[in-house]
Amino acid sequence: MTVSTWTGVVAITDTRYAMLAQLAGQWLVEERPEPILVGGNSGYEVKAIYIVVNREGLACYCGRTAPTRLLTRGAAATRLNQHVSRTRSKKEEWAEYWVIPLSSATPDHVVSDLERTVAARLGIPLVHRARIARRRA
Repeated sequence: MTVSTWTGVVAITDTRYAMLAQLAGQWLVEERPEPILVGGNSGYEVKAIYIVVNREGLACYCGRTAPTRLLTRGAAATRLNQHVSRTRSKKEEWAEYWVIPLSSATPDHVVSDLERTVAARLGIPLVHRARIARRRA
């Protein structure tokens, strides 16, 4: 039996997603209350918060986009692709993700604050134990 590196605490439901999306306030572009398979296109957004769900259906990671160049697809999909192409455990354990698309005018400090708030509401640490282990090695 393999031990999951990406454990989660809560499932993302339509209601939970709506509550999290509303935290973006004036910066929210639209609600997208549907999970996207990892590897699938998120639509088009430049700035966003994304919530990853593991194979058990639990939220296990929260991140934000910070694109430095023009994108041909959504920034969340691009960022997720970077994650899974670099880390085997993410590729094996991450199943879906939810996107909270933000206005391109959203200040970076607002995006960072929102990432921290969403992660806290879901009980997800911003620094995952796998990253801590790599730093210590």
